[in-house]
Amino acid sequence: MKPGDAMALAHRHRRLVEGMLLGACAPVGWSVLCSVHNLWPMATREYAIWLFSYMALGTVAAFGVFSYLIGCNEERFALQSIRDPLTKLYNRRLFQERFEQEFSLAMRQETPLTLVLADLDHFKQVNDIYGHPAGDAVLRQVAIRMQRLVRQGEVAARIGGEEFAILLPGSDSEQGRVLAERLRAAIRSQPMSLPGGAMLPCKVTLGVAGLDVVAATSPEALLSAADAALYTGKCQGRDRVVVQTSGWRSAGTACDLSATWE
Repeated sequence: MKPGDAMALAHRHRRLVEGMLLGACAPVGWSVLCSVHNLWPMATREYAIWLFSYMALGTVAAFGVFSYLIGCNEERFALQSIRDPLTKLYNRRLFQERFEQEFSLAMRQETPLTLVLADLDHFKQVNDIYGHPAGDAVLRQVAIRMQRLVRQGEVAARIGGEEFAILLPGSDSEQGRVLAERLRAAIRSQPMSLPGGAMLPCKVTLGVAGLDVVAATSPEALLSAADAALYTGKCQGRDRVVVQTSGWRSAGTACDLSATWE
């Protein structure tokens, strides 16, 4: 069982117990009233037993089930707030939060942190030629292949239309490059299945930037470094991994991508 699944199950069980305890208030309260106002003689012993049993089992079960369902809905709403609805990867909001947290931790503890940005090559043509359902199918399959490569503690997110990011706490630039190459190979090696059964080859360009190489003082600076590496990969012909060098400074891109970016 994955850690996230275990936490979700524990949350549902906690809600179940809370509901059962809340439901137990009814029979307990009824017993207290009967004792305080001396109502016990008004009913036969058999009647009292059946009524108490009904209240105990009925209210405890009803409140327990109701609370359990509430817990399930809370999980669903929580996932919707941090997951991209199409790919089921983390969304941009969650990525930004984790990025800031991990960057702060890496700077404080002087540990490695690497960011990988990925952009599908010529993705606009997929939507234009095959339609948006085909584009959505491609994005979902890319996300699946990405999730297979990401380890526990790493963050894979969809941050734009065909743009993805992988945050690698504890990994240096070389480890980021290896992961990026594995992802590039995973996308390139097997065509994507489109609605209707057609198969479409896809390629991706990736930019890598790590704190062991780039002297970034903020998450934005590291993001800019990875983005610049990605742009360089696009300029060099796409379908490649570019690792940002130590001499990088934020000074814009080295080529005009206005006509070739898509």
